[in-house]
Amino acid sequence: MKIDEVNNHQIIFPGRVLDIEDPMMLGRIRVEPLTEAYRDTLDAVPDWDEETDIWTSKDPFIFLPLLPYFTYQVPKVDEYVHIIYMNKKFIQQNQFYIQGPFSSPMATPFENYLPAQKFLATGDRIADSVSIKNQDGTYKDKKTTYGIFPEPGDNALMGRGSSDVIVKTNEVLVRAGKVSSLNKAQLPSANPNRAFLQLSSFTQRQELGETENFFKFTEKIQIVKKILIWDIINLENKVDTFKGSIKLYNTIPSERVNTNNFKIDSILSLSEGTDYGAPIETFIIDNLGSNDVINLINKIVNGLINGRLDITGYTINNQNNFNPNFTFPFVVTPSKITYEKGRTFKDLQSTNDAAQLNNYINFYNNIKPNKGKIESGFFIISGNKNGNAITGPQGDFEKQSKTPINFTPSPVTYGILGAQKLYMFSYDSTGPRGKINLTETLYGIPQEKFVSTDKGIEQLTYPTVRGDELMKLLTKMFAFITGHVHQTATLPPVPVAAGNGQTTNEINQILADSENTILNQNIRIN
Repeated sequence: MKIDEVNNHQIIFPGRVLDIEDPMMLGRIRVEPLTEAYRDTLDAVPDWDEETDIWTSKDPFIFLPLLPYFTYQVPKVDEYVHIIYMNKKFIQQNQFYIQGPFSSPMATPFENYLPAQKFLATGDRIADSVSIKNQDGTYKDKKTTYGIFPEPGDNALMGRGSSDVIVKTNEVLVRAGKVSSLNKAQLPSANPNRAFLQLSSFTQRQELGETENFFKFTEKIQIVKKILIWDIINLENKVDTFKGSIKLYNTIPSERVNTNNFKIDSILSLSEGTDYGAPIETFIIDNLGSNDVINLINKIVNGLINGRLDITGYTINNQNNFNPNFTFPFVVTPSKITYEKGRTFKDLQSTNDAAQLNNYINFYNNIKPNKGKIESGFFIISGNKNGNAITGPQGDFEKQSKTPINFTPSPVTYGILGAQKLYMFSYDSTGPRGKINLTETLYGIPQEKFVSTDKGIEQLTYPTVRGDELMKLLTKMFAFITGHVHQTATLPPVPVAAGNGQTTNEINQILADSENTILNQNIRIN
């Protein structure tokens, strides 16, 4: 390497990894400095032999790790490394390396030395990869990507793929299988079935309190079947003589007209032909006083509630329009125009305005399903109970329970080991099926060692017991033994115990299910 005015002040140089198979296993690697001509460097070595001289004192490309041996991190062949010389005027003596950068955390399984320079001065023309976060620090897809990589402020020891060790303020995570794969062209997705060890220290205890029972009303959402629309076209009149109509419609079923979505102002957005059909019953209001109009509307409402309408002076098209089998739930509502007139005024500008508002309020407050009902003007009728209207959406009261969490200002630690399959065994234990042989597994137990048909770990271990399920079985067996009776001394016991009523059938069923209820097949011991 030539030291001149161009790089006289340079202290870190680029390199490409050539070989990582250090015979001494000290983490040394062979690196081609990208500032030198590879062939020229070798030509300067007397009698260089590519076959026999590599990894010897003649090899000019051997670099030692700058990190201490106890932090073992060796890059892969063709990856980028930073190389450092103790004295760059005497290169090939006391030369070191440290792992270079990556263009994306999804590239850590392997990245060629060229794209790895993305965020160096030489990387201007290298294409961007997918970023996990937005520029404001929020996740692009927090639900699937949060937690895969260390958060700022935490310490971590990262593996090349799906494993790592995360050290937080009061928590340590050791994980394997956190993702199924890493690809810098797409966002990663967290694996909920990862294997992990979690050690946590919490500043306060959280414990379940005493369970509380309560009843909750659960609304039964139904499609409104009919709409009764009352329309007063001359609300502004001052002589108590009104014109208008009362019309009954069948709805066109949709979410817009269900009991959950139908509100006082829904009529503003609903329309004939889209949300309800043509009128099936029409009652004309022709110069009637307000009390007569209110009585007329209330009689029609009650006809719908009771299933039949007989009203003097008006013709009923079809009594089946009032059949309760085709009526409930139904809605009573002012027309769009009537509702808009009634809610328009904040500052009354004239006597006509005052009359219009007062008349609307009078109609709205007195149109009711039954005397004494609070609902008026607009309401939903869900049924008839002993001649009285059931107003509002229907539903049921369901018994529910809630268990509060109590907090105690006392520190507590947790240790959690989780995976899809868990094994715990002792070298010194020999179960009835034989002893587990772990020779040649010092660097990790391969999967075939677990599933092998020739004394595999799965065959030589036993499922663990769920203690509460076992106690349930023992309690029922004891209850049967203490209460059992025989018809005669020589016959088997009666299958139902006296007093406590414990049956053999129930015990037999628990025993039949025990392989999956009492035993946990995925947590095994030897």
